[in-house]
Amino acid sequence: MSRPTQQALAPPDALTRFDHQERRIKQLEADLAQTDSIQRLRASKLPFVPNPAINTSEHVGAIVNDRMVMLRGKSFKTQFDGMTRPAALITHLPDFHLFTKETFEQFPALAKIRHDMHTLEDRASYAGATPRLTTGNDLKALLPAKDEADQLVQLYMNNYGCIYHVLHSPSFRKEYEEMWTAMAQARPHFIAIVLLMMASAQCLTSAQPLLYSASSSTTREKAITYIQACDDWLKVQSQKHVTAADFQIRFLLLVARVASDRKHKRIWTEAGTLLRFCMTAGLHRNPDLLQKKTSPLDKELRRRMWAAVVELELQMSFDRGMVPDQWPMQADSSAPGNIRDEDLNQDLEQLPNAARTSELTGSSYLAVASESILLRHRVCSALNNIRQTLLFDDVKRLTEEIEAEIQNIPDWAGDSAALPRALLSLNLRNYLLVLHDRQLRQAETTTERSFSRMIVIDTATRIIDTHRSLINKGCYALELMCNDPLRAALSICHVATTVNVRADSAIGQIIEHHADRVMDEAIQMLTDKLDRFGREQRQLWIALAAHGCWKAKKDPSQRLMFMQEAVDKITTPYYKIMACQVNTPAASAASPAPALEGTNYHTNTLSNGKLEDQPTLFGAIPDLGEAPMFDFDGMGAWTFDDWAFDGINPQTFIDPYQPFAP
Repeated sequence: MSRPTQQALAPPDALTRFDHQERRIKQLEADLAQTDSIQRLRASKLPFVPNPAINTSEHVGAIVNDRMVMLRGKSFKTQFDGMTRPAALITHLPDFHLFTKETFEQFPALAKIRHDMHTLEDRASYAGATPRLTTGNDLKALLPAKDEADQLVQLYMNNYGCIYHVLHSPSFRKEYEEMWTAMAQARPHFIAIVLLMMASAQCLTSAQPLLYSASSSTTREKAITYIQACDDWLKVQSQKHVTAADFQIRFLLLVARVASDRKHKRIWTEAGTLLRFCMTAGLHRNPDLLQKKTSPLDKELRRRMWAAVVELELQMSFDRGMVPDQWPMQADSSAPGNIRDEDLNQDLEQLPNAARTSELTGSSYLAVASESILLRHRVCSALNNIRQTLLFDDVKRLTEEIEAEIQNIPDWAGDSAALPRALLSLNLRNYLLVLHDRQLRQAETTTERSFSRMIVIDTATRIIDTHRSLINKGCYALELMCNDPLRAALSICHVATTVNVRADSAIGQIIEHHADRVMDEAIQMLTDKLDRFGREQRQLWIALAAHGCWKAKKDPSQRLMFMQEAVDKITTPYYKIMACQVNTPAASAASPAPALEGTNYHTNTLSNGKLEDQPTLFGAIPDLGEAPMFDFDGMGAWTFDDWAFDGINPQTFIDPYQPFAP
């Protein structure tokens, strides 16, 4: 008989070892998981930003300098301008600081006019200086005569309306005519829209002679009156029953501020606020997702509004040198269709077929611009990211993508096509300019430098020629809204002042052929901008100083003459502004004000755009005697940026970006 089979039992000590090993394995697995988590956490930390005080090589130094661009001030009274801000280019212009410092020392007129203008500023009262409770009737009271309103509204439509097409033209025209026939029944929201359209167009008018209230043109002052009234009225409106007009008003407020240079330093912040306001209402999402019935017209207006807002926010981010809002990760709204307004109405059950891209409609600009918006957003984000480096291969690839988008711009026919086509081109070429101006500073080979130099020269020339073509047609909208002339002038100046003409005579001849004309054209445009606003002195001065610095490098023996030329061109607009004052206390015969301190005015009048010696209110060029000088330790002193304290009362702070702002 066989013995029964029994299962072998492990001894107690063996079971203990198995338990111990199992627990040990679990512990090791937990430790490994924790180690992986720590490594992932470390990898997710922001990349290291090199210390700007330590430049280990010329290449790294160029990148670091770009990353530290223009952080100025102390404590909390500081100002930051990023990589793509035009004025950031002055940090890379050789001898610019020294040239400007010497000019200030040689010509006390610069300090003199500053003091006199500040004295005049203290006497002026500005439109919209004090917020107040504003009603719908207050808005109606601001409307000018119908003839004047008609001209300004049409001017808006021909300029900003054909690019930022957020209104439905037939609906607007119908309500506009009804407003004049039954003003008592007119909606306050519609009145606000009309006032903001007129505010946007005020500085586009070409009435001569231009008149000024202190350092602000009377046309700009009227625009500010409309802007402030609409802003005050909007702040007390309920957001429970929001319509398309609420979004249109907010958008037009931003356009009007840009077009009249109102609260310039706040524009980028307000553009971001507007974008977030639209996102809270879901304008970034596909309107077909709406569950409640919405007309095709309203859906299309939502698409147009979203496209216009992201365009403006991106432009303001680029001009300020900031990373744009990261809306692409959340947005799925399609581009607006290239649809004629006449084919749209509230009774439609579905949208009509869009016109071909080659046909120009009111929404063509927004439709075509949407095709490159993600590319421009990506490039702007990369350029202003202080932790991202763009290598030559990256720049070359992005150049090809941008050039392809430029080639895809439709060749629309007719005078009305000039503005939208120009802006589509300018938007893209500005990115080329910044990409290669930056690449030029960090290029490692002669081939890379030559490639970027040629693109900078060609692009800057094309940008200036595009603006000149519009101005010759009587279109000043982009001259007022864009910083392109200054960017083009500084970029080509950077190339001109850093190239060794003796070592490369071919590139030297090309620069000689283009640079002087580009900078001179830019100065003319910035001078006209100053005339229309009564401000923007800082941009004009930077362009003048850069041009003089370049010419002084070519001919050092004439350095003093070039300084004199720059001073003449920056002071002449001031004398013009002071000769064409209106509504100042000094203009009152009953209460004449004393002459501005330290001046010996007889008079000037304006004849054919030129100042001539005649007895008038503010007199001729003041005595250019001794004047207080500046501390040149900071960049602001040689860019007008720190013209912030009055010579008599150093506690009087003036907006550094708008030295003579209200």
